[in-house]
Amino acid sequence: MFTKVSATAAFVACSIVLGAGQAQADSAADLGAKLTPIGAEVAGNAAGTIPAWSGGIVNPPAGYVQGQDYVDPYANDKKLFSITKDNLEQYRDNLAAGQIALLDRYAGYRMDVYPTHRSCAFPANVYEKTKANVGMAKIEKVAHDLTDAVPGGFPFPLPQSGDEVMWNHRTAYEGVARSVVGTTAVVNAGGQFVPLKWDELRLSNYYNPARTNFAELQNVQLKYLSTYIAPARVAGEAYLVHETLNGERNAWFYSPGLRRVRRAPTLSYDNPVSGYEGLGTADQLYMYNGRLDRYDWQLVGKKELYIPYNNYEFANSKHSVADLVEPNFPNRDVTRYELHRVWVIEATLKQGTRHLLPRRTFYIDEDSWRVVAADMYDSRGGLWRYQEETTVNAYDVPTCFGFGQALYDFQAGRYILDLVFNDDARPNFHAAASVTDSMFEVGALRKTGTR
Repeated sequence: MFTKVSATAAFVACSIVLGAGQAQADSAADLGAKLTPIGAEVAGNAAGTIPAWSGGIVNPPAGYVQGQDYVDPYANDKKLFSITKDNLEQYRDNLAAGQIALLDRYAGYRMDVYPTHRSCAFPANVYEKTKANVGMAKIEKVAHDLTDAVPGGFPFPLPQSGDEVMWNHRTAYEGVARSVVGTTAVVNAGGQFVPLKWDELRLSNYYNPARTNFAELQNVQLKYLSTYIAPARVAGEAYLVHETLNGERNAWFYSPGLRRVRRAPTLSYDNPVSGYEGLGTADQLYMYNGRLDRYDWQLVGKKELYIPYNNYEFANSKHSVADLVEPNFPNRDVTRYELHRVWVIEATLKQGTRHLLPRRTFYIDEDSWRVVAADMYDSRGGLWRYQEETTVNAYDVPTCFGFGQALYDFQAGRYILDLVFNDDARPNFHAAASVTDSMFEVGALRKTGTR
């Protein structure tokens, strides 16, 4: 079933709870007062179904051991209700178009809703640098590139435009350096998949505490190195990316078959992703990545949306990736939804540019600045793809992070479960001592691919 653009636009417009205009009345003095330190509303909603923000989780709960599974601080919560096809109309205003399509299309699809906990929190220095960005960070309005931001904080806690919100997503804090081993499951209609295993090292230049001004970043936001481990047909392939703040990213690819390193200019925009079997584009990784220059970005406002949140059970290693994967959609028994406020951004293709996805609606969590859901449309206005992230507060950092992303292709009738870590060691967000800048040099790429 495909939802037409016009119908979805009307749905979004009728359920907006806060327009962009309110942000214009806010100032830096409101951060840490009526707004959280990163710009979310402190107050809960009128219905009492979204509580006030009280600081989030900044210290691990009792029993947590770093490097092991996160202790679920909300394990005793009881399910409030389930959203199914039978009661869809009751909750339609608080659902994304992709969620509505899933409920309509697949028998057995449901969303189990639990009490809302605004758990997201960040280190004090991130709050400090975020406040310092008010009036400093700017966007070049043709290519939507970032300039003059204060490194170490969200650049636009009081956003005035859609591209400012998306830059908050692009610069979302995930620690300074991390090391992860994960799995991608490209699932066929019967629920079968061949695990695509990979490891990734990531080093943030933007959150490097030694960087005190924008010029010191030398146009590098972050660097990451991703190496395929399995299956055998891709084992040893490696990608190195230097993500920029202005202009095209620099990317390289190592092929173990050719034993050579070459430039990878196609690792961006709507180019295909190795292993995705044509079910996703390069810029769908991490919900959205890369430059903003091919779209116009409209800040529609805010709405209340049921989204995966505080999914400690989903992320627990007692559930293997095979346990999470089921035909048509991930395991509903371990996926938790909560009602949260999100920013709504409409991305429409600029005249004279091209992209496989000419229109996208992004939903950005106000408490983390992460894209948590996205509707994607084809050139005829039909809903083609939907994507959502399973969010967890990695409170040992602290930061909110996606422990799993589901990418649905309604035309193909298949989905991908990506960025899951259940079969491997827990993600290491404290890797600054072992993940160093020398690992991201082009000369080291071939060695990485053959290790």
